[in-house]
Amino acid sequence: MTKGNGYYKTGWDQLNDYPGERTRIYSGPLACQNLAFIIAPQVPGHAGTMHSHDLAEEVYVLLKGKGTIRVNDEEIDLEPLDAVRVEPKVMHTSMNKSDQENLWLVFASPIQEFLDFDAEAYGPPKGS
Repeated sequence: MTKGNGYYKTGWDQLNDYPGERTRIYSGPLACQNLAFIIAPQVPGHAGTMHSHDLAEEVYVLLKGKGTIRVNDEEIDLEPLDAVRVEPKVMHTSMNKSDQENLWLVFASPIQEFLDFDAEAYGPPKGS
């Protein structure tokens, strides 16, 4: 992570996978104060955990491959650069039903419930 005059910079190779996942959290190292965001490769046949957020809305952008977002009981197929916004309190997950890895960019705001979940991963770097 690099801190400059009015900015922070980090890259994929400077981040570690979140424990037990291949997801890398960017918002913490970039000292984001108003949103959380991750980049998550997803292997074929894998699905995340169905979940919801009390306050945060999430936006899933499929960067590469084919992907599906399950919202409650509905499955929404996405192509590269398609996006889905999921409202707070709505059950959802991402899925890869294809035979190739896909890549998700996921934004969420407000950030507070992510900080409450894991302040070290989502919070600003020490000394920032």
